[in-house]
Amino acid sequence: MNRSGYSLIEVTMVLVILVALAPPLVGSATDLRRSFLLSRAREEAARLFAEARWVAVGEGGATVILNAVPAWGAVVSAVGDTTKFTELGEGGVSLRLSRGRANSRVRFGPLGLGLVSSQTLTFELGGEERRLVISSLGRVSRR
Repeated sequence: MNRSGYSLIEVTMVLVILVALAPPLVGSATDLRRSFLLSRAREEAARLFAEARWVAVGEGGATVILNAVPAWGAVVSAVGDTTKFTELGEGGVSLRLSRGRANSRVRFGPLGLGLVSSQTLTFELGGEERRLVISSLGRVSRR
């Protein structure tokens, strides 16, 4: 009699190996997700500043409004229209603004240049953080 298939011992050994390898894989996936969420929030904030510069040139000025709790940002044109709104706290990401502020406004003049002092936005999740530094001229630097 020719039986094909796997024995109970073989199946059990494969399951034991998979269970032994699972924790490192789950930990890596968690770290990767955290990194993705932080990078996504930082890039969404950088997009807000890029949008504000374009709107400022086209409409004579713009303002980026940032709020720490809950974390969100918006671009408002000189005439008062909101051109972009985005949630920055998706997935539990927290936003910390310069000098411990609860909210902040970054203005751009008609040439697309910033009209404020420099600011640092810090995105945090699970002990890891990413920074976005906005210079006084409105340039964005990732750190």
